[in-house]
Amino acid sequence: MAAVSGTEHRLCAIKAEEDVGALRRTVARMAAAQDGLRPGVAELVATELGTNLVRHTGAGGHVLVRRCGDGVELISVDRGPGMPAGTLARVAETATAPVWGQGLKAGLNVVRRHAAEFDSYSTRRGTVVYARLGTPVPVDGLWRSAGVNVPYGGDGESGDAWAVVPDRRLSAVVVDGLGHGPEAAVAAHAAIAVFERETVADPARFIQRAHEAMRATRGGVLGACQIDPERGELTFVAVGNITGRVLNGGRVVHLLDRPGTLGTHLPVPTTRPQQCPWGVGSTLILTSDGIRSGWNLDDYPGLLEHHPAVIAAVLHRDHGRPTDDATVLVVRDTRDAA
Repeated sequence: MAAVSGTEHRLCAIKAEEDVGALRRTVARMAAAQDGLRPGVAELVATELGTNLVRHTGAGGHVLVRRCGDGVELISVDRGPGMPAGTLARVAETATAPVWGQGLKAGLNVVRRHAAEFDSYSTRRGTVVYARLGTPVPVDGLWRSAGVNVPYGGDGESGDAWAVVPDRRLSAVVVDGLGHGPEAAVAAHAAIAVFERETVADPARFIQRAHEAMRATRGGVLGACQIDPERGELTFVAVGNITGRVLNGGRVVHLLDRPGTLGTHLPVPTTRPQQCPWGVGSTLILTSDGIRSGWNLDDYPGLLEHHPAVIAAVLHRDHGRPTDDATVLVVRDTRDAA
């Protein structure tokens, strides 16, 4: 099965009405080349999300946007007071697109109607609204994955990258090129190209191949894993500060990296694959060092029940470092949902 690679998001800050117009123009440019969108729909959704941030959150927020498949993805993020129970709309009963959560801010019905995928999550820390526009994503009954990749400064090329191969055994990788900007992006994409050609069934071989591919670049760090649901096992290998956790019920397993850098003239760093149990309903979260490591999902009741993109956006909002590229990749075993 072909790899699914996550392109970087553009972070559009929304503080005033004029920012809504800038968001709408940005989304219009992205949507113009996408075959899965009806004219004007993406701009309409962007306007609704941006206006909602200005009028209902008190302090505004931001919208993450990127091309996704044959459409576009928009994730509205704020630090407002959350959605009071009285403002929640019950549109899930009449909608046809997949629903991961039932909460909606008043006035978001238009977003929900036009979305191929929709979800929202709200607490006193703020609200995240996710909408993917375009052709609905096929659901294979086994995996669900998504990521947030925000470049330093919120725009331009990210030195981070992620990719997933959602086959019977799922492979996933997060790469962080040294520094940020175009040269860091070249390093990250060199490792992703190796990942897209071969699996990580042999972690030592994959690390060696990525190391060789990154020699012509400034280098970087990466973490990769393979999940075998039939054996109930996840295998993880990392060089440098790519961190991860596996969550299932109340159990959390921390995935450990080893010091080193790939792509340098030094010998390839020694790796030590780590195995941990993987079961029905498990969730994998991998982060680059643009995400502070002190997060705890106990602080977010019910978050793991939501779309992986929502989980990633919440962690980026509360734990992202503004001084670096920042990536969160979330993979969910959906066999329990079936």
